[in-house]
Amino acid sequence: MAFTQITSTNIKANTVAGYAEFANFAASLAPRVSYANVANSLYFTVDDTAVNVGGGYIVVTGANFQSGATVLIDTVQASAVTYVDSTTLRVQVPARSAATYSLYVVNPDGGTGIRVNALTYSSEPTWVTSSPLSNQNSNTAFNVTLSATGATSYSVAAGSTLPAGTTLAANGYFSGTVSIGAETTYTFDVVATDAENQDSSKTFQVTVTVIPPARLFSWGRNNYGQLGHGDTVYRSSPVQVGSSTTWSQIISGANHIIATKTDGTLWAWGRNDNGQLGFNDVINRSSPVQVGVATTWNLVSVGSYSVMATKTDGTLWLWGNNNAGQLGLNSQGINRSSPTQIGSATNWSLIDGGNATFVAIKTDGTLWIWGDNSQGQLGLNDVNVSKSSPTQVGSGTDWSKINAGGNHILAIKTDGTLWAWGLNNAGQVGNNSVSNRSSPVQVGSSTTWSQINTGPGSTLSLSTKTDGTLWSWGSNFTGQLGHGDTVYRSSPTQVGVATTWSQISVGQRTVGTIKTDGTLWTWGSNVSGVLGNNSVVNRSSPVQVGSSTTWNLVNVGSYSVIARTS
Repeated sequence: MAFTQITSTNIKANTVAGYAEFANFAASLAPRVSYANVANSLYFTVDDTAVNVGGGYIVVTGANFQSGATVLIDTVQASAVTYVDSTTLRVQVPARSAATYSLYVVNPDGGTGIRVNALTYSSEPTWVTSSPLSNQNSNTAFNVTLSATGATSYSVAAGSTLPAGTTLAANGYFSGTVSIGAETTYTFDVVATDAENQDSSKTFQVTVTVIPPARLFSWGRNNYGQLGHGDTVYRSSPVQVGSSTTWSQIISGANHIIATKTDGTLWAWGRNDNGQLGFNDVINRSSPVQVGVATTWNLVSVGSYSVMATKTDGTLWLWGNNNAGQLGLNSQGINRSSPTQIGSATNWSLIDGGNATFVAIKTDGTLWIWGDNSQGQLGLNDVNVSKSSPTQVGSGTDWSKINAGGNHILAIKTDGTLWAWGLNNAGQVGNNSVSNRSSPVQVGSSTTWSQINTGPGSTLSLSTKTDGTLWSWGSNFTGQLGHGDTVYRSSPTQVGVATTWSQISVGQRTVGTIKTDGTLWTWGSNVSGVLGNNSVVNRSSPVQVGSSTTWNLVNVGSYSVIARTS
């Protein structure tokens, strides 16, 4: 048997080796944190890359975990930890503010593992749009923005389908045309997903109704054929336009009409000296003519000599006069006689045109404006600085409704407050003064405003409240405020005591309205028989047009009226 001589040298060498071996052994037993996967309450791993700020569940993977291990999110201890095995821990994490945190695993024997920036907290999407959605009509193009704060994309939930004929864009833009023979209610789930793949599901309902045939009637001035009867003869009472029964939207400019049908086609007639009819020429038309062949037109609006429209894909199109850059093409003075797309955005939601100013709201609730600014009507806190491309007004994301008049703007926010700015020579801004405003100013303190309207050439304002009352202010030269006199008002004044006003429209100096019972009422200037009561006498208070109770849409232009009935 061989013996090794024991010396101080080899004792020292063995001791050092022993310490190193022990250190390596101890390190191999310390917990190692490899990853933290976000999970649901059953600890099934999900694709989220962040935990809700209210707390949630994660699965921690790694090595050398011991039963009874403690988990810390930075310095805050986890709410509960379940030991699965030496490589897996199920952890319930507490509420924490939005941020990225390091994760610690501490074994009962004191061994500690850390992974820096292992766990991110953020808020989950919160649904804003309520359900059921407003009723929609069969065979009629529609759009609704399904909105959730913090969401970056939207999808239909598994096991749910959208109504046939509709689509849901990634920005929540729900649109399409549903064709059915009987009223139907559709139920579907939509998932809003944020940048961290956190999602929130909501069930929506929309009822699609079958509307009766929709016919058009017109009356008043007809010098450019704007009444659509194939001639230039004035009418002082309603006369049907052609035989079509599928009219959807109608709107009047300065002697021209733009309309859509339920099949998504676009139609125009009347004055065309600026190419505002969209036919690539400047020839007037005295009866409806289809614009192009597209069947995806959605919303339409007009300025005095220009037109703005959206398609069902959320794109924006303009044509006609461009003297103040109102076509939004980053140029002035070059008219367009056929629809031209503005930019590439696909989230235009609401639109309206004034004299030579256009205004729009996007699906995110932001407000955009461009065109003439001679009276500060762009709301950008300056005057005479026109804009030839869409420019955002402030930074607000709570704009709900808009309407542009003769150089002044009306708008409603989601909280029901009313705002106005621009020309105020007749008190049309409604702030009890006659001083122009170049930025939005709130009109009174009411939070129940519902509809707003003021025509492209008008200096009066008209609005309804949620209780069905009607209010007017501004110019009253021909009794167009409806108060039985010709006294101007610089703040909203209720028209009569009725609480059944349903739809409103303002022309040059004439007002047209519909009540909930389907009756049609007009007042103000009666030039060319525009009031439709078979006379040319002005009226300073509401007067019913005929006895029909089937009116459902009215639009007043420059001394002519176009209205829809079923």
